[in-house]
Amino acid sequence: MRLLIVDDEEILIDLLQRTLKNYALDAVTDGEQGWIYGSTYPYDLIILDWSLPKLDGLSLCQRFRNHGYRMPILLLTVRNSSPEKIQALDAGADDYLCKPFDVEELAARIRALLRRSNSRSPLLSWGDLQLNPSNCQVLYQGHSILLTAKEYQLLELFMRHSQEVFGIEDILESLWPSVEYISEATVRSHLRNLRKKLKLAGLPEDPIKTLRGRGYGLKPLPQDNKLEKNFLPTQPEDKADKEARHLAALSAAWNKYRNKCHQQLTTLEEALEGLKTGYLSPNKREEARLSAHNLAGTLGIFGFDECSQLARELEQLLQKTVQEKKGKLLRFETIFNDLLVQLAIEDNPSNKISGRLTKHCPLLLVIDDDRNFTELLSEKALSEGIQIVVVPTPELARTWLEGLQDRLLPNVVLLRLSLVGAKTNDKDLEERLSLIAEFNLLVPSIPVIIIADRDHFRDRLLVARHGGAFYLKQPLLPAQVVAFCQQVLEGSSWGKKVMIVDDNVEFLRSLPDILEPWGFKLTTLDDPRQFWDVLQAVKPDLLILDIEMPHWSGIELCQVLRGYPCWSRLPVLCLSIHTDVEVRDEVFNSGFDEFISKPILGKQLADRITYHIAGSKHQ
Repeated sequence: MRLLIVDDEEILIDLLQRTLKNYALDAVTDGEQGWIYGSTYPYDLIILDWSLPKLDGLSLCQRFRNHGYRMPILLLTVRNSSPEKIQALDAGADDYLCKPFDVEELAARIRALLRRSNSRSPLLSWGDLQLNPSNCQVLYQGHSILLTAKEYQLLELFMRHSQEVFGIEDILESLWPSVEYISEATVRSHLRNLRKKLKLAGLPEDPIKTLRGRGYGLKPLPQDNKLEKNFLPTQPEDKADKEARHLAALSAAWNKYRNKCHQQLTTLEEALEGLKTGYLSPNKREEARLSAHNLAGTLGIFGFDECSQLARELEQLLQKTVQEKKGKLLRFETIFNDLLVQLAIEDNPSNKISGRLTKHCPLLLVIDDDRNFTELLSEKALSEGIQIVVVPTPELARTWLEGLQDRLLPNVVLLRLSLVGAKTNDKDLEERLSLIAEFNLLVPSIPVIIIADRDHFRDRLLVARHGGAFYLKQPLLPAQVVAFCQQVLEGSSWGKKVMIVDDNVEFLRSLPDILEPWGFKLTTLDDPRQFWDVLQAVKPDLLILDIEMPHWSGIELCQVLRGYPCWSRLPVLCLSIHTDVEVRDEVFNSGFDEFISKPILGKQLADRITYHIAGSKHQ
């Protein structure tokens, strides 16, 4: 695969060349060169910065599209508002990534765009098994097979590359973003489920071949046994090695960038002196603005998020051409000095980046006094990328919890219950049931998995009444428990995209604070006329619409939305002050999944969002 990078920040180009080693890369530093290269050589994908010398990235993207070039284009920029994202996508960009970004996320987006652009075959076949990429339908002898999204992607990966073998790491690289540290057990679970569904559909044999120590691939059909020799072994890369290589590349790039960073800071310092004297020429102002712009994007890549934000504030101040006032000058000087201080403190990017890599690891709290079991469980959990804390009693669990900040609370809790021979008034049992209720009452609640020594209906009822989420019966292997914890973690709504359309601006402004504990990524819109453009740019996991809005009502928007097959399964919730039966009937007839009456508490709204997002995964 051949890629073109058009960016005036040489350190970024150097970093990408170090990390995107699987591609043939060409790199240029201005828009005119980008046009010459892009119109001369056949590229599989082009990466453009928005702010470029000579010809900006948006205009270059439009020029490519106006001349009929269809290669995928990914736009990089520090601009992150919804109107700017819409402008970029309307100009012809296929994807949009805000600076600062994680290089692993950029790599994942590149892979996704290349997969889309390489979907040349309208139909993939393995005997009577057919997969149609255009409508994501799988058929066997004309009968549809219902697969989950990941099961479908696995089957498509094997059928599209029928002569290749994929190790677990290869599958993760192809089907999951690199920043999501999915366990091998999760991949194998999806594979098992896919195989079961294909068998139930009537396939006479399992089409997926397991090559022990090497990976998985598509079996050759009986008449294609000669293809057996084309299966080549792959060597999965260890996750720790991958992270170490990533950190080494960033550290090397940072050492190379230091001098350029110093030059950009000198340019900003000269601009500050000019502001103090009362005159800063337009050219010097623009030079300083570009320096701040590049600092904002590049420092964030190295994990210096506070420095990146300070540089962005300097860029915003320099964008204003009005005569400087004393207050604004003082603010510029304060921000610049803060930037110098922070850079002096944060001199090593490795700690910042490694912290960013590990913060995505979920945390499991185990309350169990079986030392042998918990030691094996800890070993297995850590090998699967799950952080674990083990305490033997509910009392010590409360002590540990009291010393934490909210952001460090566990993602899931595992609690052992001894029910054989226990009485309902046993103190230890009461403490454990009380602790389950406490986790359930947190905002947001933390799911509690129970491991019990017997399985009676009344025991399950008792646990359910106290808020227990899941009930498991001994005996269990540590690997089974960890696999179940991973399934629970996958059902979390943390980071899911929620789009809310309502003409009540004050209501929209209050939502980020109200829903902040649940970790949703919110997009709010008060003008329904921008609905379609924003929807396509955001691609939300769930949509909330008010009924009564100027220009277009929520009911009209939902009716139009349901007319598109690609949006047919998107959960859509209705918000309204109306409660009469006629309005409810009209709401549900137009395609809404639920009717929610205003006003509504934050926890109630979050619970409904979480419920519908989780439900959409099982459709």
